Amino acid sequence: MKRRLAILAVVLVLAGATAWLARDWLVAQVYLQVLEWDGRVEGLQVDRVAEALHLTPGMRVADIGAGTGLFSWPLAREVGKDGLVYAVDVNLVLLGHIDRTAAAAGFANVRTVLAAEDDPLLPEPVDLVFMCDTLHKIEDRAAYLETLRRYLRPGGRIAIIDFEDWGLTPKVLRGWMTGAGYEFADSHDFVKDNFFVIYSCPSRRPVSLRPRGSGHINVGHRTSPRCRALRGSLG
Repeated sequence: MKRRLAILAVVLVLAGATAWLARDWLVAQVYLQVLEWDGRVEGLQVDRVAEALHLTPGMRVADIGAGTGLFSWPLAREVGKDGLVYAVDVNLVLLGHIDRTAAAAGFANVRTVLAAEDDPLLPEPVDLVFMCDTLHKIEDRAAYLETLRRYLRPGGRIAIIDFEDWGLTPKVLRGWMTGAGYEFADSHDFVKDNFFVIYSCPSRRPVSLRPRGSGHINVGHRTSPRCRALRGSLG
């Protein structure tokens, strides 16, 4: 009886993981079509954004909500071969796409990270957290921004590009950021239909993070139920 229950539990976990992967695949197919269409890329001015971040060789950057990797590549060029870009997403299929693209294009300084819905699960603190059209998708935005502090090096920055809606405006964002201890650093107005702001975190050192295993897909220790199911299905 116990053996049957154990087998049933495994089947249910695998079924759940399969359902999540199927959903990820469907979402990824849509994103692969829309995230890099010419009008969006032109409006975002991707290379100009990367230049405005004033990155230097050797820096560590987290591209949270990386999607297809649209910004991961120019960020990787800015930090150079001695730097590192963590392409972070909750969609395993999109991360696979980034891995394949990085390998084909020779971007050895891009590493993918499978995040939880409420935690990017970065393996180390970074100099810059970059988020484009991602924050509005997060359920508890204020709490997520507070969580990001632990992943920033002293003097680290957060750059956010997003569009305004009833719950997300530059004014509302400033309240969340200052409440979490960030300081306003800069803003730009050249991104079409989006605001682009940068905050710094100069006053507090990040907490130490537990070491994680090697490899591109990082399921980490602080995983959501979704990530735990995926970890079981992936071995």
